[in-house]
Amino acid sequence: MQGPPKSHAAALETACLTATLESITDAVLMLDGSWNIRYMNGNAERLLQVQRADVMGKNVWSVFPEAVGGPYYLAYHRAVETNSVVSFEEHYAPLNLWTEIRAYPSEEGVTIYFRDISERKAIEAEIHNLAFYDKLTGLPNRQLLLERIGHALSLSRPGAILFIDLDNFKTINDTRGHDKGDILLRLAGERISTAVRSDDTVARFGGDEFVVLLEDLGDTPEDVATAAYGLAANVVRAFCDPFDIAGVEHYSTPSIGVTVFDHEANGVDDLLQRADLAMYQAKAAGRNTVSLFDPAMQIRVNARATLEADMRRAVQNDEFMLHYQPLMGVDGRMVGAEALVRWKHPQRGLVPPCEFIPVAEESNLILPLGRWVMREACRQLALWSRDPHSSTLEMAVNVSATQFHRPDFVEQVLAALAETGANPSHLRLELTESLLLKDVEGTVSKMQRLRDAGVSFALDDFGTGYSSLSYLHRLPLDQLKIDRSFIWGAFKEGSGAEIVRIIVALGKALNMSVLAEGVETQEQLAFVAAEGCQYYQGYLFSKPLPAAELATLISHLPD
Repeated sequence: MQGPPKSHAAALETACLTATLESITDAVLMLDGSWNIRYMNGNAERLLQVQRADVMGKNVWSVFPEAVGGPYYLAYHRAVETNSVVSFEEHYAPLNLWTEIRAYPSEEGVTIYFRDISERKAIEAEIHNLAFYDKLTGLPNRQLLLERIGHALSLSRPGAILFIDLDNFKTINDTRGHDKGDILLRLAGERISTAVRSDDTVARFGGDEFVVLLEDLGDTPEDVATAAYGLAANVVRAFCDPFDIAGVEHYSTPSIGVTVFDHEANGVDDLLQRADLAMYQAKAAGRNTVSLFDPAMQIRVNARATLEADMRRAVQNDEFMLHYQPLMGVDGRMVGAEALVRWKHPQRGLVPPCEFIPVAEESNLILPLGRWVMREACRQLALWSRDPHSSTLEMAVNVSATQFHRPDFVEQVLAALAETGANPSHLRLELTESLLLKDVEGTVSKMQRLRDAGVSFALDDFGTGYSSLSYLHRLPLDQLKIDRSFIWGAFKEGSGAEIVRIIVALGKALNMSVLAEGVETQEQLAFVAAEGCQYYQGYLFSKPLPAAELATLISHLPD
C-alpha cells in the first residue's frame, strides 16, 4: 500500500506543526533569513498586539521599529551569527511588556519562543520596593542607603553625607495627628530631592530623618566640603516656603549635619555617626542651619562616652564622696551645710561636678548616684545629731528633676531617713525651678507628704528659671536661695541689686526665709544683710569641705 504523495505529506506535517504551535502556551514567531515574518501563532498576536494577516511577510524590524538597535535586535542577530541559542529577559517599553525569550537559529532563519512574565516582574519589583524603598515617601530606605554608601566608599573617591532632621517634627503629630505628619514627611522628601542633584541618593533614614549621599563633588576633601555645604544650604532654603498640609500652611525647618569621606573613611557606621553628630551640632546652634563635622566633635563624644563608662564603674566602686559647704546666718553662726557630691577618679583625681553631673543627668546615672547621696547625707546628719556642737545643724541636699519625678521618690527619702536614724526635721531638700514646671499637682503632693514627715524644702538658684507666681505660693517651700549671679551683679551696672530686693520681699510675703549664694566678700555680706537676707553661703566663710575637715571647723565654732 502506497503512502500519501510527498506534497500531501508535507502539508500534513505543516498542519500538525501549526496545530502544535497554536496549542502551546508560548508565543511563537518565525523569521526567514531576511528577517521577514513567516509565521506567528495566536499567542504572539495577543502579546504583540498585531494581526497576523497584517504582518505576514513583512520585515520584523519595520513592524517593530522601536526594537532596532535594542536588546532584541542585538540578541537575534547574535543567535544567527553564532548559530547558537540565546535566551534572555527583556522589557519592551512600547507595550510595557516583560518577556522571557528563547531564540533558535536554523537554515531557514530564526524561531523565537517568548512568554509574558510581566506579572512575575511586577511581583519582583514590589518585593524589591518593599525591601529597598520607603513605603511612605517612595525614597530609598535605610537598607538601600547603606548599600550605596558602602559602594561609594569602595570606590575610594571623596564624597559627602548630609544628615537631615526636621526641627520640632513632634509638634505636628501632637497637634494635628500622625496622618498630617506623614504628609509633611512626603513633602519634605520631595523638597530635599529637588534641592540636590538628580543623581544624588536621597533616603529616608527613619522617623523624621533623611540622609543624602553625595558623590562626584570634586577631587579634594576641601572641594567636596564646599560643594556639600552649598547643597545643604539649598535644602535649608527649600524649606523657607510653607508646606500645604491638608489646606493649612505649616512651616518646618531642617537641621543638617555634613561630613566628608574619602579613602580613609572607617566604614559606613562611622560615617553616619559623624554626620549625625554634626546634625546635633546644628540643633545646638539654634536649628534651621548647617553644621560641618569637626573631628573635635568626635573627641568630645568619645570623652563623654568614656566618662559615662567610668561613672558606672565609680557607682559600683564607691568612688564618690560628699563635701559640705557651711550655711551661715548673717549673725555669724553656722546653721547647717549643703551636701555636694565629689568624684575621686582613680586616675584623674577629683573630677569637677560641672563635668560629671550633666553626664549623670543625661545617662540616668543620676538615679543611683542620687540615692547614694541621699543615704550618705542622712548618715552624716545622724552623726551630727550625736555631737552637741552639731546636733542642731540642718543638711541641705540637691534633688534632680529626674530623681524627684520617680514614682518612688518619697519612699526613697523616707527609707534613707529610717535606715540612718536621721532627724527628718533637719533635712532640707533643694529643688530647682525647672523641676517645678512638670506636673505641678504631683509635685505639690510629693512635697506635702515629705513635709508631713518633717522634711523642709528650698528653691535653689531662684530667679534664673521660669517660676510662676500663680503656683509658687501653692508649694510648701520654706526657703528661697538667691542665685549667685544676682549677688555678684549687685555691684555692677544693671538690675542685680533690685532683683535681690524683689526676691527678699517675695520671700517675706510668702513667709519663707531667704539665703544668698556665692557670698565671697565682706561687701557682699553687708549688702545681703542690709537687704534682709537671713542666711548666706559662700567662700567668704568656707569652701566645701570633707566631713572630717568640717567636723574640725564645727568644733572650733563659738557656742
